[in-house]
Formats: sequence, structure tokens, C-alpha cells
Amino acid sequence: MEPQSPPPPASPFNPTPRPIPPGSGGCSKPLVVGCVIVVLVGAIAVLGGIYYVGTHAVALFQWSLQQMENNLLMQLPKDVTPEEKANLQQAFADARKAIQDGKVPPERLQPLQFKVIEITRKGSSVTRQDIVDFTRSLEEVAGKPAGAAPPGPAPTPAPTPTVSPAPVVTPMSGTTT
Repeated sequence: MEPQSPPPPASPFNPTPRPIPPGSGGCSKPLVVGCVIVVLVGAIAVLGGIYYVGTHAVALFQWSLQQMENNLLMQLPKDVTPEEKANLQQAFADARKAIQDGKVPPERLQPLQFKVIEITRKGSSVTRQDIVDFTRSLEEVAGKPAGAAPPGPAPTPAPTPTVSPAPVVTPMSGTTT
């Protein structure tokens, strides 16, 4: 018997398809097995990642706060005072310590996470007021009352000038008291 030549390829002028030889349709068995193995390995990796994040959430959040602190300190606005910078650093340290000790319930972390995202999106356009507000948010997470002064010597109040009361004139009688 003479060997058969393959059918001619389909041309754009003759769109009739070539006949498919029997047994050559679909993917080969090794290719299907390989794809299934890749999908299973990927699913195991995703589940392992979810498990790791679930068991190490505190450590991951502390790490992200540390990274944010480093980035934020490098791009502080020029009008931030050294005292505000020190307060920010102390607030970061207090918040990380409170999170590590488990003193922060998860519902108090969510507003801080939103604030972190907001500050991160601003990038180099962070203002001094943003820094003050973020410091206050960190202090609230750490359990400090809002606006609490850092420990140290108490400031002395400035003396207030004494003013004598002005005479009061009543409109009806025209007399002063």
C-alpha cells in the first residue's frame, strides 16, 4: 500500500477544514496530569499562606508598622517639630508593644489600619496635621488617653494678668455700679 500524504492545509480561499486523524484530539495524558499537579500545588501554597497569616498576624502587623515608621520618618514634612517626631516614634513603639502583649482588641486595630492606608497613599504629600492625627491614633491603640502628655517635667503655667472689672452703666438711670 502506498503511504498517504497529509491533507493540504486549509487556505483562506478554501475554508474547508482538514480531517482530524482518529485518536489525535484533546490534550495528552501527561499534560493533563501535569496541569492537575500544578493546580494542587498552587492550592496547597495558597492554603499554607492563609494559615501562616492567620497564625502570625500580630508579627506581620508589627513588621508592617515598623516598615511604615521607617518610611514615614524619612519623608516627614519640614514643619514637624523634633518633639512631634519623638512623640510619633514613641507612639509607634507603644502601639507595637501593646499589640505584642495582646492588649489591643481587633476592633481597635481596624481604624488604625485605615489610617495607615490613608497615610501610605499620601506618600510625600503628608502634612504636619496628618502626623499629629496619626500619632494620636497610635496612642489610642496603645491605650493612652487622647492628647496625653509624655512623662516628664510638668510645664509651668504662664502667669495670667489681673484686670480690674470695668464699671457697668445701666441705661435707665445713667449711674455706674
